[in-house]
Amino acid sequence: MKYVTGEFYRDRETFADRAFYSEDTFAIADGMGIGYGARVAAEKAIELVSLHRPFTSLKEIEDFFQRANLSIMEETAKLGDRHVAGTTLSLISFQEKKYFIGHIGDSRIYLWREGTLEVLTQDQIRVKEGRKYVSALGIDWKPETFLVEGNAAKGDLFLIISDGAVEVLKEEELEKLLSHNIEESAQKLLNLYREVSPQEDLSFIIVRVD
Repeated sequence: MKYVTGEFYRDRETFADRAFYSEDTFAIADGMGIGYGARVAAEKAIELVSLHRPFTSLKEIEDFFQRANLSIMEETAKLGDRHVAGTTLSLISFQEKKYFIGHIGDSRIYLWREGTLEVLTQDQIRVKEGRKYVSALGIDWKPETFLVEGNAAKGDLFLIISDGAVEVLKEEELEKLLSHNIEESAQKLLNLYREVSPQEDLSFIIVRVD
């Protein structure tokens, strides 16, 4: 397993994306909410991933997301009402030739296989009275976790990417970018994102199955 990471932000002090990567598990948390709480929520999510990985079944992941949700609620509650916050979380864990995905929010996990790109997650967004609401850990008591498993093959690329890219980078562009080696793909992705969306933060991980 080989991987490369990237991030782009305007202000390090307000940047609320956090990433985790190891030999078997990869995750991105995108903190959302008011003030410092967004970073606290994302950092807590990633801390919990690091403590409980690897995940060897969807049931393990589902249980983990529910426990993590309560832990993040407790953590952000310590900050007081001025810091109401939560975090999206998209993770993928590999066990032998299988992958297991757990996801809440609007970041995405893509699979690039033999030149074709596929979205493996579902955006958890609802619109009410003209406002967009994104599912997140730390906000709802029982958020619904999107779960999926599959078989990984040699040469597969998995892209875990925060929501900043979703509306500005077309899937055809991502598909083309991922046709290079992963280091070059990561640099090209960053360069393109800086051109088309210099005002939005971004974080991503590209994982290659060897």
